[in-house]
Amino acid sequence: MNKVFPQRIGTGLIYAISLFVSLFFIPNLFIFIAFILALAAVLELHHMSESNPIFMILCLSLFFGSCFFFRNNENFALSLIVIFFFFFIFLVFILFFSNQQTLEFNAPLVTSISLFYISIGMSFLIFIAENQNYEGAIILGFIFLIQWSNDSFSYLIGKWLGKRILFPSISPKKTLEGYVGGLICTLLFALFIGNLVNLDHLQVMTLAFLICLCGNAGDLMESKIKRLLGKKDSSQLLPGHGGFFDRIDSIILSVPISYLFLHLIY
Repeated sequence: MNKVFPQRIGTGLIYAISLFVSLFFIPNLFIFIAFILALAAVLELHHMSESNPIFMILCLSLFFGSCFFFRNNENFALSLIVIFFFFFIFLVFILFFSNQQTLEFNAPLVTSISLFYISIGMSFLIFIAENQNYEGAIILGFIFLIQWSNDSFSYLIGKWLGKRILFPSISPKKTLEGYVGGLICTLLFALFIGNLVNLDHLQVMTLAFLICLCGNAGDLMESKIKRLLGKKDSSQLLPGHGGFFDRIDSIILSVPISYLFLHLIY
């Protein structure tokens, strides 16, 4: 822990500063960063599965270009949510309930995960940031803070008190103590910073709970993909964090859910 933790802190600070500076001061740069994060995760997935990424790079570029063009179109965003969650249910069934011995990460499956899971999930960074019904940048900043605090609290409490492994065959470092402790601390933190956003206390707590729940589910999903591919990390590009897919796995699911929740209350 002593060797990894400083690297984890340093990489996390660079990542956070880049996102916040671009989000609040250079919105078009933030959109580009969202695209780069999605692209990097997709390239890592293709590398892990030994698939050719050329076709996916073209598709991803066209898709994010469309999201930028339709960034204020709620019907377009809601259509993507429907596609995203239908595919998510399909992916859960394929990864967790199908015959694992016959499951192959062939080109169609890798392409589908890249486009319908990673890319669509990350595109909601754009839809929230550019939303005209609320202060999108502030809301998204709140989402990031909640997600990162949950990751950090869960990591630290799990290292300190963790004994009961939740998913030993998928994520051997995730403990019940870390999960529960991280959730409680994050909800308290959400109450503390809740005045940053134009939401009442119940809405703040509900949104924070959804972010924690979906963030952990997204992390579990990515861990399952890596285990099936026989990998520990998606890459070694980010010291202390593994790869870009490891870094964004929590927000892939939590950001679309947050968008849907915000759509229902605004």
